[in-house]
Amino acid sequence: MSTALAWAFFQGDDMAADMPRANDAMKMSPEGYAALRVNEGVVMRYYNDAPINGNCTWGVGTLAHFGPCTPAELQRAVLPEQVNAILTARVHDAERLVRATVTDHALTQAQFDAAVSFAYNSTNRNTREALDPANRGDMEAVAQHMSLNVMVTPRDRRGRPIGSPRRSQGLANRRVRESARFRKQRP
Repeated sequence: MSTALAWAFFQGDDMAADMPRANDAMKMSPEGYAALRVNEGVVMRYYNDAPINGNCTWGVGTLAHFGPCTPAELQRAVLPEQVNAILTARVHDAERLVRATVTDHALTQAQFDAAVSFAYNSTNRNTREALDPANRGDMEAVAQHMSLNVMVTPRDRRGRPIGSPRRSQGLANRRVRESARFRKQRP
């Protein structure tokens, strides 16, 4: 957080709410949406997101509930309008989280798109921890934090862990693509 913004918060000054932040005007680009669809996949029905102990999911990586789908859910199709509506809403939520987290350093469009993709697929806490170094301009640290978020924990329908966290190669591949936007390009 910038010194002026922190001081305004400390004083209880409304000026803090009026100060522009570095990424306030950023939105996910069409290229970012396309990459997100590739990263998540688009499935026009309910499915289990892992072969063993997966979670019931649909559309573009939308969690229906923890734990596997019921046989009835596995027969349920979804409409393109449903998929697009929830995708748009979830991307807007992820954009807001990225803008609220990275306030002091402007991201490139490619970095913003990658950060939104990461936020779409991660917890708010992991997103804040991974993106916070961007406020100092430490993009390599952002890439390193993103690359650590490759574990999945099997859960029951109530969200309770039912096994040990395990590394997901699919997530590892995704994190390589997302974190690349934050790594220094070497000649």
